[in-house]
Amino acid sequence: MKHSIAEDKQLLTRLLSGNKKASEELVRQFSDPVYKTIQYTLMARNVSFSTADLEDLHNTVFLLLFDNQCKKLKQYEGRNGCSLFSWIRMITVRTVLDHLRKKGLDTITSHKNLIPTDNLSELKDGGSNVLDKIEKQEQIALLNKAVQTLSARDQLFIKLHIKKGLGVNEAAGIMQLSSSSAYTLKHRAIKKLKQTMEAAMKNR
Repeated sequence: MKHSIAEDKQLLTRLLSGNKKASEELVRQFSDPVYKTIQYTLMARNVSFSTADLEDLHNTVFLLLFDNQCKKLKQYEGRNGCSLFSWIRMITVRTVLDHLRKKGLDTITSHKNLIPTDNLSELKDGGSNVLDKIEKQEQIALLNKAVQTLSARDQLFIKLHIKKGLGVNEAAGIMQLSSSSAYTLKHRAIKKLKQTMEAAMKNR
């Protein structure tokens, strides 16, 4: 369904004001077009890919859209008849090309302050608190390095669930996951973050 530029701007206004349903609506509306754009871009360059590759790039694109307080979405102005679909398609193509140029390194991992440590209560486990063992001024840097070791899908979930404060089921809806898959993903991601941070501490 084609939307007018006015409707696109209304959607972004609601999303940027913190409306959770608007975030879900944006992902639902553009999820399939992003998948197709990724596929066409890879095919146009004769690059072989798997379903997992498509999913990873798809999640990388949406992580990029939501990153840095939706910086990329804020840049959309709708000038010269440019629709939000065209804007997101351009970002998608650039993301895929960056991915290919970097031979598998996504464009998200260079961003700083991805997750605020104050919100990561899941990392605190009774008397054994990983974060308490780290100097306070180093917590953010260490945690962000750990987050960067996660897959694009896991990063997107952490971004939505922890930084944006969405419930597990809400994040699952945006990412088109079942509730059980989302809880499994959360458990796996938190476990990996703990392991990565503990390993980093031992190597200090």
